[in-house]
Amino acid sequence: MIVGADRTNGAGRAVYCFVLVSARSATCVMTAASVLFARSALAQIPPRPSAFSPTTEETLYPLRKVGDGVYAVLGDTGKGAEGRPNAGFVVTKEGVVAVGGLASPAQARAVIRTIRTVSTKPVRYLILHAHHPDMMFGAIEFKRVGAKIVAHPDTRVLAGEAGPDAMVADWDAVVGLQELLGFEYANTPDRPVTGADTLVLGGKTIVVIHPGAAHSAGDLMVWLPRERALFAGDILLPDGVTMVVDGNSSVLLRTLDQIDSMRPRVIVPGHDAIPDDPAMMVQRTREYFAQLREAMGAAVEKGTSMRQAMASLPPPDDRRPVSLHSRERRNAVRVYLEMERAKMGLEDAQEGSQ
Repeated sequence: MIVGADRTNGAGRAVYCFVLVSARSATCVMTAASVLFARSALAQIPPRPSAFSPTTEETLYPLRKVGDGVYAVLGDTGKGAEGRPNAGFVVTKEGVVAVGGLASPAQARAVIRTIRTVSTKPVRYLILHAHHPDMMFGAIEFKRVGAKIVAHPDTRVLAGEAGPDAMVADWDAVVGLQELLGFEYANTPDRPVTGADTLVLGGKTIVVIHPGAAHSAGDLMVWLPRERALFAGDILLPDGVTMVVDGNSSVLLRTLDQIDSMRPRVIVPGHDAIPDDPAMMVQRTREYFAQLREAMGAAVEKGTSMRQAMASLPPPDDRRPVSLHSRERRNAVRVYLEMERAKMGLEDAQEGSQ
């Protein structure tokens, strides 16, 4: 759980500090002068501006039915990768399987309320697409209603390099303290998936697939073969610019081939609108990465420095690490390094991950 206090930094801007109490951590990320406030007092703090739409304890999210008993919980359409992620759930005779851990406990509670507009059956499982904050910071709320966590056991992401407490502190700047009330880490799997696993519940077959480290080491896709519906997480985005900073472009391209072979009727991407033509989204992603690999590979062959190779790209957006231009630049860095390692005959650890 998070308890917080506010103070000002050297520039006079309000910032928040945390005390984290969880099974994983009991570290205080705060100054000695910080004062703890009770949760009731925190509820009076007005929310700060956020990349996500605001969440209240009455918020319900829009739904789109993508198959018999299969629903997409729609995120912030039109905000690209910066908006609230898409999620979903499958209603069966024996309970509900939720897909996607959301970006905060508040968002997760809103998803659970939204599920309750369709079914009162217990939530049996929550399947996590990845271990990035936007995909799992709401997992604790599903755990609290009795769901078992289905996830890949490799939780490593660059966002967590400074440790779990720092990742929460950084995420506060994105979603705001109000959204994080009640937070605890809950992404350690009760049911780990490192290859493929099939959940059979109430007559529904739900296949959970780890395609390798395409977008991240802990990628999972959720496939409903009867409905031919795929929840792809951040392996796919409508604009085609999947982030591979925590993954590998070669693995991503193999994953796109795997998705094509499944011939999905509908694909729910990690963020933004569900495309009318899922095959086009896959092809757009393939073309972007094929061109990027060709350009960075040519630069490495010519001995062009990374800085020179990226000179033609638009500058990153200040303080917007997952905007389109920022993603393009971060991907270019990652792919340049992949091409450089390949030229030296060094296999990328993630490229060999299956």
